[in-house]
Amino acid sequence: MLPRLALTLCALGVLDSERLWANPPVAAFIYPAGGQRGTKVPVRVGGLYLHQKCGFELDGRGLKVTPELRRAPAPWFEGPLLPLPESQQAEDYPVEMVGEVVVDSAAPLQSARGRVWTSQGAAGGLVFVVGDLPEVVEKEIDGDPIPVAVTLPVTANGRIFPREDVDLWAFRATKGQSVTALAATAGIRSPLVAKLEILDGAGRVLAENTARAAAGADASVRFVAPADGLYQVRISDARTLGGPAYVYRLTITVGPVIDQVFPLGGRRGFTSTFHLDGQVVPKDLVSIAIPADASAAYRHDLKLESHSAALRLDVDDFPEYVEPLKMSEPVSLPAVLNGRIDHPGASGVWRVSLTKGRPVELDLRARTLGSPLCGVVTISDATGKEVARADSPNDLSKDPTLRFTPPTDGVYAVRVAERFHDRGGPAFAYRLRISESATAPDFALKGPSDIITVPRNGTFKVKVSVERKGGFAGPLELTVTGLPDGVAAAKTTVAAGQNAAEMVLAATATAPVRPAHIGIAGTAVIGKETIRRPVLFPETVGDPGVESAFLIVTVPTPFKIDGEYTMSSAPRGQTYRRKYKLVRDNFNGSVEVRLADRQARHLQGVTGPTIVVPAGQNEFEYTAFLPPWLELGRTCRICVMATGMVKDADGTEHVVSFSSTEQNHQMIAVAEPGKLDIDLASAVVSAKVGETVRVPFRVTRAVDLRGDAKVELVTPAHWSGVSAVPVVLSNGAERGELLIAVRKDARGPFTAPAIVRVTVIWQGDPVVAEQKLELLGVEP
Repeated sequence: MLPRLALTLCALGVLDSERLWANPPVAAFIYPAGGQRGTKVPVRVGGLYLHQKCGFELDGRGLKVTPELRRAPAPWFEGPLLPLPESQQAEDYPVEMVGEVVVDSAAPLQSARGRVWTSQGAAGGLVFVVGDLPEVVEKEIDGDPIPVAVTLPVTANGRIFPREDVDLWAFRATKGQSVTALAATAGIRSPLVAKLEILDGAGRVLAENTARAAAGADASVRFVAPADGLYQVRISDARTLGGPAYVYRLTITVGPVIDQVFPLGGRRGFTSTFHLDGQVVPKDLVSIAIPADASAAYRHDLKLESHSAALRLDVDDFPEYVEPLKMSEPVSLPAVLNGRIDHPGASGVWRVSLTKGRPVELDLRARTLGSPLCGVVTISDATGKEVARADSPNDLSKDPTLRFTPPTDGVYAVRVAERFHDRGGPAFAYRLRISESATAPDFALKGPSDIITVPRNGTFKVKVSVERKGGFAGPLELTVTGLPDGVAAAKTTVAAGQNAAEMVLAATATAPVRPAHIGIAGTAVIGKETIRRPVLFPETVGDPGVESAFLIVTVPTPFKIDGEYTMSSAPRGQTYRRKYKLVRDNFNGSVEVRLADRQARHLQGVTGPTIVVPAGQNEFEYTAFLPPWLELGRTCRICVMATGMVKDADGTEHVVSFSSTEQNHQMIAVAEPGKLDIDLASAVVSAKVGETVRVPFRVTRAVDLRGDAKVELVTPAHWSGVSAVPVVLSNGAERGELLIAVRKDARGPFTAPAIVRVTVIWQGDPVVAEQKLELLGVEP
């Protein structure tokens, strides 16, 4: 199960006067979310509306991917019953596509961005991490957690699925060894809020993850082994949630781990020295040469012992100053000031020389760089009077900025402090960028998203925002490069004094559906020079953006499902039917209908088939099966989707779909008691290999439910060698005995219960009841 995703969808245009629909894809996860250098990694990409195949790419260096992913059966674990009111929430049910990522042995340590696409759009948000340690991937099975033995150092890939799932990774440590476990979750776009615990051989908790994780991790825990022996890392979701998208990367190591670095960055084209804190890191300062072309968020591969550590540094072009300053003269602008609030109540004070009437801009970088500092920036004049102040925004993920115009020449005191006086420590580092406000006329450009979808015979408007600097107020011309065949851009000008314009991209009715990477730039004449600046496209809110956007032409859906609002009660353990209309809009092909990837409400075990509506047929009936353990009184709101194929004149095929969560399109049923029940003499039985176990049962039914009752054993998918011959009770019989044979070659693990199921065929449909049965002592 998957919580509703926050994403930006690009609206489709309109084809002449016809009304058309579409389901743009949604990317939910990639699993595993990374791999070791020099390896081939089979991956499963989950998402919505990906159909039987979809395009796939990763932006990283040294990576080769399967360009077309194929649909594969996805494991499903129902987990504990989600009761009201939680079960009333909307929920997504991603399909899974399979492919491969080949990681070159020389690939840099990185977090590569990925995306998928179909004929109806594209979706980003995938992250694939290149690591330096051996990797393992969890073998997912249903039931209670089983410790998986690993050898350190290792990166374990797993997911917390279903809800309340727990994973255990076991390792050996010697007395006095320091061991760190680090989890990547939010950094790989996973909704998992990781809870990490270290257990000893007796299951006692020795350590838990702290409020502040090590550098580059979303959660971490460290302990020193009190004795030689076997230990475990237990990982779960702190809110007891879970689902297919709750993936993680868990690194467990006795080797180098960087908890924090100071300063938090350096200057392009220069060598800077850094102090590292952490596990098995150098005590002396480390020198790092920062490339002249380093990005603002520079990732450096730091070689420590036999492996590399990815060190993230904030990079700028201004001169750098690091406390404690060994100079008596005030700091001259521009500058980047590096300090830390090393104990509660402390502050960093910098003497800065400013000029009357020349505005300065101060930009604190702390929270945005992973520091816990909630910064406050103040400016005081020579008399000690505070003349300007900027507090941390209410959004504590952001840092304060300040613009100040000095009333007189002089030396001012710039102070950085923690907003909460009882907080501070070595981790509370910051970088304060201070410069005179731009005096030279200039501009910067920003786009809305790094994914652009243009409908055939339609248009898409790319809104470009302009940040004007240094008094520049003139017009700009926007141009685009890399457009695919069949797509054209209208001439676009940002008028003088305006801060935005929309570039209209138009696709022909026969434009090919294939991906393209485009760039948009703006040019302006400033003085005697022609200045060109690229449009930066952010992938997510707060992302600085990249100079390339992903563009794809899309094909609309020429049909839709329709119906009138209807609601009724339905017994659980039976099928529920609803009639629909298919609005074809001149589409005459066949259509497949199944349960939708996006549901208006948690399904709570409801299942449904894939049916085919033949060509030319405009009405159909869909049946969904309500499980026998469905919560009584619950209102089911089941959504279906329709998928069809449209062809271009040259024979190119496009899979298109329609899905809706509108209540007129839902199968709405209130669950009432079922007509059939089964009771076991015992829900727990002891069994040994090579033996047969007798399980007495009693079947009861409604008076109008007639027909033979078939009682059978349904075992978990990972069991083998355990079976029972089905028992058939004639109409009116109630009691029987199931003989469960446990062969000598029986294999588990037997961590999940089996199901004893009774079925009566009534009026052509199955009526079902179930009970769980636990087998104890089966392990050979």
